[in-house]
Amino acid sequence: MSIWGFGKKYRLINRVRATLRVFIKHGLGYLIDRIFKEPSLKIFRFRRTSQAEKSRNLSPAERLRVAIEELGPTYIKIGQFFSTRADILPESFLKELSKLQDSINPFPFEDVKKIIYEDFGKDIEDIFVDFSETSLSSASIGQVHSARLKSGQECVVKVRRPGIEEIVAGDIEVLKEISRLASKHIPELKQWHISDLLAEVGEHLKRQMDFIYEAGMMEKLKAFYEKTNIIVPRVFWEYTSKRIITMEKIHGLKISNSQRTKPETPEHLVKGLFYVLFETGYFHGDLHPGNIILTENGDIALIDFGLVGYLSFERRKQLAGILSGVLTGKLSNALPHMKKFFGITHRVPENFEKDVNFIIDKYGSLPLKRMHFADIIYDLMKIARKINVHLDSDIGLLAKNMMGLESICAAINPSESLLDLSKAYWQPLMRRGVFQYIWVEDLKNVFQSYRDMLVGIPDNLEELMQMSRDKVESEQRIVENIDRYTKGIEDAGAKISISIIILPIITILILIGIRSLSPIAFIFSLIGFLVIIGILFKIVTGRQSG
Repeated sequence: MSIWGFGKKYRLINRVRATLRVFIKHGLGYLIDRIFKEPSLKIFRFRRTSQAEKSRNLSPAERLRVAIEELGPTYIKIGQFFSTRADILPESFLKELSKLQDSINPFPFEDVKKIIYEDFGKDIEDIFVDFSETSLSSASIGQVHSARLKSGQECVVKVRRPGIEEIVAGDIEVLKEISRLASKHIPELKQWHISDLLAEVGEHLKRQMDFIYEAGMMEKLKAFYEKTNIIVPRVFWEYTSKRIITMEKIHGLKISNSQRTKPETPEHLVKGLFYVLFETGYFHGDLHPGNIILTENGDIALIDFGLVGYLSFERRKQLAGILSGVLTGKLSNALPHMKKFFGITHRVPENFEKDVNFIIDKYGSLPLKRMHFADIIYDLMKIARKINVHLDSDIGLLAKNMMGLESICAAINPSESLLDLSKAYWQPLMRRGVFQYIWVEDLKNVFQSYRDMLVGIPDNLEELMQMSRDKVESEQRIVENIDRYTKGIEDAGAKISISIIILPIITILILIGIRSLSPIAFIFSLIGFLVIIGILFKIVTGRQSG
């Protein structure tokens, strides 16, 4: 191992130790003992401190939450990710992790000015006529400032926190190292595939730290949301980069604080969100009251697209089948779609149908107003945990956001549930036949695939022909090289054979000539003999090469 590699490993060990100290401090030392029980790993075991005693009255889930809060932003983000994974964690842990708040002190305004100059090559005064030094909000990944462009356009500028990429990468590396050892020594953790989950979390965080991705999602979804009269801020691309996003400022109040809500506001919001979800597969991944604004006109606006979830077309079909059974009061019809939802084809896991029937019995007799969409998804995820099936992380994210949406709507209109409100979107489809609609969409996707394939045929044929030509030329070059190599070997063989015959003759003649001829006669005779040998050699090798 190089000195650099050794130094990197040493730093990693120190970071792992620092992280483990926090877990031990909050009464999770028993897990550390199980993970690092080998004598060679005693460097990671510590003496218990009196602080750990304070955690005795807390549940394991509460201890984990408190430890995560102390470890900082990356761990809070990871905790929030796992707070949606009912297919992995028990309910007590989900509840505690859902309490994690991503709030942190703002970084200095001088850093904001520096980042703007580095990304755009201009001082802040050359871009904005006004820029608030005090941030509107601050989180682990970035903070938001209000500003005004030279054009007079009011805007909001989101700036990424300096060094956050390195912090996140380092923390993920530490957790991967701990999870590797944990999976080795705690057998029940192996089924969770923690390394894959951490890789997935890492990808989520990378997308959230890339403001070009966020701006792209805003632009992509803006057209769809506006079809339902939901506003999404415009992006000012000239002053947007991987670390900065400049967008239109929306004037209004949080939906929870606004007096502008109308009786139809919840239905309008739910219909728009369901429309975009089932049309595109995308959904806003952080639906809390602060990200839903009511304008002065009472219009709905969505902000902060740093976290966006996605359901594939197949997942949407399965979810539509389940919802169709719920909304028509025929939950038993949803069973085939539930099997597909869990990826069950032939062999049905033990107790699966019993668990599904429990859900059917639980919700089948309830009026729609008493049913909660998020509860149904969470119950399905709990079944996944029982049968050891890992679902897409975005399904858990959708459930969490539906739960948040449900509480927002209930605060405005307590008499209606989310499913009841979603009828505004589903009823037209029900009248047409939801599966007829899905079948048409499926058919459109098939035709789109064939169209793309047919359009690509000329290019593919040209590419194939070029590959064939390249292959023929390559084979020809190989044959020519083999021929040259073979001829070279044959020439060498001929030369060696003649040399074997001639060398003894030359040796004998030299010995005879030295004894019987004068020096001059011997030299001329030798030269003549060598000329004759050269001519014979040329004739032989010439025939060989021919």
